Amino acid sequence: MRQIFYYVLLLAILPMVCTAQNITLSGQISDESTGEDLIGATVYIPELEIGAVSNTYGFYSLTAPSGTYQVVFSYLGYTSTSQEIKFDKNINLNISLRSDYEIAGEVVITAAAEEESQNVESTEMSVIDVNIETVKKIPALFGEIDIIKAIQLLPGVKTVGEGSSGFYVRGGNADQNLVLLDEAPIYNASHMLGFFSSFNPDAIKDMKLYKGAIPSHYGGRLSSVLDIRMKEGNAKRFGASGGIGTIMSRLAVEAPIGDRGSFMVAGRRSYLDLLAKAYLSATKGDDLDGNAFYFYDLNAKTNYRLNENNRLFLSGYFGRDVLDSKNEGIRVEWGNTTATARWNHIFSPKLFSNLTYYYSNYDYFLDFKEEISRFKWDARLKEHSLKSDFGAFLNPKNTVRFGLHVIQHEILPGTVLSLENNELLEEFKIQKSRSYESAIYAGHEWTVSDKLKIDYGLRYSLLHNIGPQEVFKLNETYNVVDTIHHGSGVFNTHQNFEPRFGARYKVNESLSLKASYNRTAQYIQLASNGNSATPFDIWFTSSEQIKPQKADQFAIGIFKNLRDNMFELSVELYYKKFEDAIDFKDHAQLLLNKNLEGDLRIGEARAYGIELLVKKEKGRFSGWFGYTYSKAEKKIDEINNGHWYNAKYDKPHDLSIVASYDISKRFSLGSNFVYSTGSAVTFPTGRYEFLGVAVPVYSERNGARLPDYHRLDLSATLRSRKNESRRLQTEWVFSFYNVYNRKNAFSIDFKQEKEAPYKTFAEKTSVFSFVPSFTFNAKF
Repeated sequence: MRQIFYYVLLLAILPMVCTAQNITLSGQISDESTGEDLIGATVYIPELEIGAVSNTYGFYSLTAPSGTYQVVFSYLGYTSTSQEIKFDKNINLNISLRSDYEIAGEVVITAAAEEESQNVESTEMSVIDVNIETVKKIPALFGEIDIIKAIQLLPGVKTVGEGSSGFYVRGGNADQNLVLLDEAPIYNASHMLGFFSSFNPDAIKDMKLYKGAIPSHYGGRLSSVLDIRMKEGNAKRFGASGGIGTIMSRLAVEAPIGDRGSFMVAGRRSYLDLLAKAYLSATKGDDLDGNAFYFYDLNAKTNYRLNENNRLFLSGYFGRDVLDSKNEGIRVEWGNTTATARWNHIFSPKLFSNLTYYYSNYDYFLDFKEEISRFKWDARLKEHSLKSDFGAFLNPKNTVRFGLHVIQHEILPGTVLSLENNELLEEFKIQKSRSYESAIYAGHEWTVSDKLKIDYGLRYSLLHNIGPQEVFKLNETYNVVDTIHHGSGVFNTHQNFEPRFGARYKVNESLSLKASYNRTAQYIQLASNGNSATPFDIWFTSSEQIKPQKADQFAIGIFKNLRDNMFELSVELYYKKFEDAIDFKDHAQLLLNKNLEGDLRIGEARAYGIELLVKKEKGRFSGWFGYTYSKAEKKIDEINNGHWYNAKYDKPHDLSIVASYDISKRFSLGSNFVYSTGSAVTFPTGRYEFLGVAVPVYSERNGARLPDYHRLDLSATLRSRKNESRRLQTEWVFSFYNVYNRKNAFSIDFKQEKEAPYKTFAEKTSVFSFVPSFTFNAKF
């Protein structure tokens, strides 16, 4: 371990000792009206053709030779500013940029054409920055803005079910996506059984999706990282925003804390149950008091600048779904809780550090009551983590990032209590598992020449299983042959090297070629045997019997900008190979199974495809066109006779067209059209009769498909007149989901005729047809 640490540290510091000293310009880039940090803002010196990008905390650092230069500061959706700066000593300069929304009420980019385009210039590929203002223009189910639904419209991202918030990236399962909210993982990112995501758009500032070329400072998942950042809060003045929609309402407030900090609090609640109570009471006289079906969530964040070099952040999220039926005696709850504390410290203009602690908890609870008996079931997954991260901005050609990350996992798969007259009759408990996941990492972004730029790194990760623990030893047929009792301390260890590499070759100012490779390892996974995830799926860690899953992904791409960076075009090809891929045997018992490992089957998987993206973010008309052709397959000896079979999320063709048009400062239109091949499913292909009962004979696993899926959504937004003397701004949003009323199949079930049991018929279930909705939003 010590030698590995020295190797990674050498990778981090080697560029430092090979770099000459120059003059450094550094500082923060923020929004002029709110004081919010701007992530990914560009600092550029045209005379030298060098630049830098602000990090996730708005910090930038740019080193240049002595001299006087024109320095341009820019950010998408903001008016660029330029200053003449004399580089004769290290300079700290904080810059505020003014949003174009503040100027014209629409997105008009005024940045100069000679500024760098990150689409062409950066080594990043398979990475998409999603602007929250763009998401707000996309037509949404019930008119509720949903960032996960927006992610599903991107190339390489797929969903299995209608309205589902789960997503699958480049052949990976839903649990192979690391979803972070202010660096804390969210283990169930949905409400109302998947129809809405857990993220309140009023609380979100920025999000970034990594489908590949994942940097070394991320780890723990095979397929993707969705990094979501909450707003810090308005540091200039008090503000509030909110909305009243068809099924939920939301409210957010933000304000400065003196002149050194700010805070933000945002909450929302659905009220389908309240509407149902009022309707049924008025029309049928039903008494629904005590019955409930709703969700709510609360986001909070504050930051405080101690001095120029030290800043503290505290943030938290609490979300909950509740289903309570008084008549049936059933209450079900599930939800996420996170808390994050971060300390930014600037050691020097070239060295930035961030220390993060987070707590994450996901739990669910079921309570069934009858007259005198009661059944209770609860389960949870809990994490504590500490991460120390450093960024060294050596010069415009060399940037290094390195750090250390430790996570404690604690999983309680389930405790079931059976009671009578509130006295315990029986207790059934799946043993708790504890483990420590740790990693050290380093990455180096190196501009070799004007044409060539590379980004390479290494992550070394470990998992320690911690006792006391009872482990079942299985034979070749997955039957228990022995039980091993481990005492306190480490009883099993897994370790993996995870190299990362990316390269960009710039053919000219508007065209570049890119390639990437990354190896990832995953130590915690989800036991789910259906076509869509449920709140009650079980998380479990790698162990003596279960090796960590691993994936190697290769990608190449062409990146082209057109018409002075007005349009961005990319074409990417990828191939991903999975080792120790997990699936489950037919008719696997996943819930309350003490020997869950006996129902697992281990093998290999592969995914490959081509992705096309054409994007326009400037001007009145904006949007994107995305198309993916892909395959995702698995091969496990004990499944499908050992032959390759389609993954449940294999959907070869996937097309998304998203467009919005600002007709005027007050009125805009939005639309999106989606088409995809139907999901892979297992259908009966025949039957035989046994004792008078028709027994189905099934196809190979996932050998059939649901009908193709397609849908058109439209929206219209009407804003109030802009008045400089009045801070209150309002808007009406009208959304029309599934405009041509397509009955897309959520599932197809095969049933027997009651009158003639030997006859079988197919029954299609559709979730949504045409859904009109409205939302009223206000902000001041």
